Amino acid sequence: MSVINLASFQQEALLQHNYYRQQLHCTGAMVLNASISTTAQNYAQYLAANNIFNHSQTPGLGENLWMESSSAALTSVNGSVPTIAWYSEISSYNYSNPGFSSATGHFTQVVWSDSVQLGIGIALTSNNLAAYVVANYYPPGNYLGQFATKVPPLCTSTTTFVTTTSAGNTTNAGSTTNAGSTTNAGSTNSSGSTTSAGTTTNAGSTTSVGGSTNGGTTVSFSASNNTAVSPSYHRYYSLLTVITLCTQFYQIVY
Repeated sequence: MSVINLASFQQEALLQHNYYRQQLHCTGAMVLNASISTTAQNYAQYLAANNIFNHSQTPGLGENLWMESSSAALTSVNGSVPTIAWYSEISSYNYSNPGFSSATGHFTQVVWSDSVQLGIGIALTSNNLAAYVVANYYPPGNYLGQFATKVPPLCTSTTTFVTTTSAGNTTNAGSTTNAGSTTNAGSTNSSGSTTSAGTTTNAGSTTSVGGSTNGGTTVSFSASNNTAVSPSYHRYYSLLTVITLCTQFYQIVY
């Protein structure tokens, strides 16, 4: 049975988050929060045990999900890979018209300036053919009406994007959004800097209007009902096929 070094995975994810935040967007670093990481790890294990891909509805936390599956047993997953997938949505973000989009919610959560505590977990299915990653953020990001001030622009004119290569496809679907000055919404997405011989999928986003508990009306981006950090949200799926190699490989972000 494959075993992933959780501590190493978490540090890799943290470093990738902070590379984007500090080096590219000149905003504050995140720190790992042990309690939030436990929450994320427990939910990743739940997803893997049940082989499902839905948001946790954990109140008060932002959330990004990612899943990778393969026809061959997974032996390792680098913690930077899900973060790269989420951040790659920057290519679709319009700083001239800042706001929530289901195609960029993962990116905006990663760089959201107020989100300074990170919890992240990963779990494999019993046959080692799929890995589920859950990232939780505190305070949560993606509040409607705050994107102009909370999503910092690139701080340099010259930007180098980190690229990873994997034997599969990469697909992203969705992101999280919050409506109002104190509304939260997760995020998900993947593309761009990841080169894969398979597919990565990011799924859905959470949208809320009102207080920090994400209550209120839902901003809908698809017909599928979704629940992430807030009690009401809708899921949006998009699929990006990058490269197809000999081994069928899938990665999903939610």
